[in-house]
Amino acid sequence: MCGIAGFISFEGRRDPAWLDALGRTMTDAMAHRGEAACAPYVSPCGTVMLCATRLAIRDRSHAGDQPMASPDGRIVLVHNGEVYGSRSPAPPLWPRRTTCDTEFALQQVCREPADPAAALRPLDGMFALAWHDTWTGRVVLARDHFGVKPLFYAFTDGGLLFASEQGVLLATGLVTPEVDREEYLLRSWIRMDAADDRTWLRGIETLPPAEYLVIDRPHTTRHRYWHPVAVDRPIEAEEIRAAFDRAIEQRSVSDVPRAAVLSGGVDSTAVVAGLTRQGLPVDTYVLRYQDGIGGSGDDVVHATEAAEHLGVPLTVLDLDRHAAAELLPVLPTRLHRPLLHGAELAMHHLYRAIAADGKVVVYSGHGADELWGYQAGRYFPVVDPYAPTFIHGRHYLTHRLHADERPVWARLVEWMAHELDVDMTTVTDMVWERTMAEYRALKTASPLKRGRHHLMRRFLVYVNDMVDATSSTFTLEDRPVFQDVTLAELSFRCPEHLKDTNEPGTHKGLLKAALADLLPESIRNRRKQGFPTPTDPAYVRQLTDLADGLGTPFGLPQLPAGLRAELGVGEWMFLASTSAWLDHLAELRTHPRSHGEQSRPPLALAHPGERGRP
Repeated sequence: MCGIAGFISFEGRRDPAWLDALGRTMTDAMAHRGEAACAPYVSPCGTVMLCATRLAIRDRSHAGDQPMASPDGRIVLVHNGEVYGSRSPAPPLWPRRTTCDTEFALQQVCREPADPAAALRPLDGMFALAWHDTWTGRVVLARDHFGVKPLFYAFTDGGLLFASEQGVLLATGLVTPEVDREEYLLRSWIRMDAADDRTWLRGIETLPPAEYLVIDRPHTTRHRYWHPVAVDRPIEAEEIRAAFDRAIEQRSVSDVPRAAVLSGGVDSTAVVAGLTRQGLPVDTYVLRYQDGIGGSGDDVVHATEAAEHLGVPLTVLDLDRHAAAELLPVLPTRLHRPLLHGAELAMHHLYRAIAADGKVVVYSGHGADELWGYQAGRYFPVVDPYAPTFIHGRHYLTHRLHADERPVWARLVEWMAHELDVDMTTVTDMVWERTMAEYRALKTASPLKRGRHHLMRRFLVYVNDMVDATSSTFTLEDRPVFQDVTLAELSFRCPEHLKDTNEPGTHKGLLKAALADLLPESIRNRRKQGFPTPTDPAYVRQLTDLADGLGTPFGLPQLPAGLRAELGVGEWMFLASTSAWLDHLAELRTHPRSHGEQSRPPLALAHPGERGRP
């Protein structure tokens, strides 16, 4: 993992000292993402600046420092994440100077300097890349196939500013932290799959997965370099297993200590089993919720069984309501959005403990559900886009999604829309168009495969952004094994009925068959569990007091008594974190930091006496 950032001027040459100072401000703001930063690259033409903060995972020598240039000086590149290899291997263009993956990515780009898609499509890994072609002046920004690594950008001050985090853009003082109220309500309504090219902040965009942005000053164009091919062809468990084993082997390379999140489910257990079969030492961690604040109560039992079966050490981490409530006002400053799900708190708590134990690489099972599970015919938008309105996805999404499933949340968002003078019909119309964009994007007649594509491009990206924000706080690299291109292509080739027949115990049936020898029988038969609703009344009161102390978001009037009495943990968490987030943005607006000032410390979410990895 690293942090990358830069600026491309559309108005001609800039003062090199100004660009250098801007780069140093941005690397300072990314200090929690790595261990060291080199001087920024400023192009001789004075129009491009690239910078990076590096966390060295492979080849920890200075030979792997960034920005990195090709031997002829044509391509200068910065790189966040890990590139494990290429599915179209070719001889190296020059004798390797390092064993790090940045040089491998650089060679791939140099192999196809005029065709970014050809360079990016065969890469295996999780990455955000930015490179400058000094011969043509072109700059390219690119994001990996699944959006594991984020990349944000904004058009500002006569150019384009980009970074691995929104906070880095705000740290420059060149981007005003402003919330678009329609966007706020739209993303609040969609909640956990509100991932697209927008963000919660006006003017800050995010590059979607499997896309690249070409900057040929002053023009910019966005392109998608990869789509899974949706066909129904026979697929055997052996094919899945071979791809999984290859994914494990690729991700096993590390020159720093390893850990794994072990929930005792199929995905995390298979990942740890695959690593142990490689003979790799790995410590495992599981979260246990206390005080009735939610979570899967069986996780510790199954994780303990899995750890004993595999012979790996297991650390059980407790999260109680007091620790959760203390984190709630602070975590939005890292996520740059309100809290929509208790998973944010859990991830932060896990990663903090893992970093404190000296680990750097963390393995997880993120992505297995989106590619191999979930499709029991109940998840929107698994619908026929040509169906009559009364059973159509649009009616469900705009009228029933919260009214039926989360009625209190629906009433809260609708009350906020009324008070903010925003037309909720306009919002739900936008919800429909943007949510369905990725559903429609896949070329297939199968609504199930369209739904699968929607899950991969939206909900999974939401999860990835949450993972990156919380893990990078403590200078950790999370490696999600199942987000592998070969595995994904097999998933889209696989007939959906083979993944889940809707019979008890068949959830992810084909995946379980492929990984059977890695899993104890009890874990193979474990039912899929989500995050139960917190039940402790004391936690509700604690969050209510916290929200009251922070005040209503946007200076809105007090909630109506009837609505207030209905609110539960999720709604109070959302309100309190929104207010804390808006206060943070107001502080940034009141005390903007220009890149000529000394940098403030990075936004580390630690209790007094604790910090992220130095």
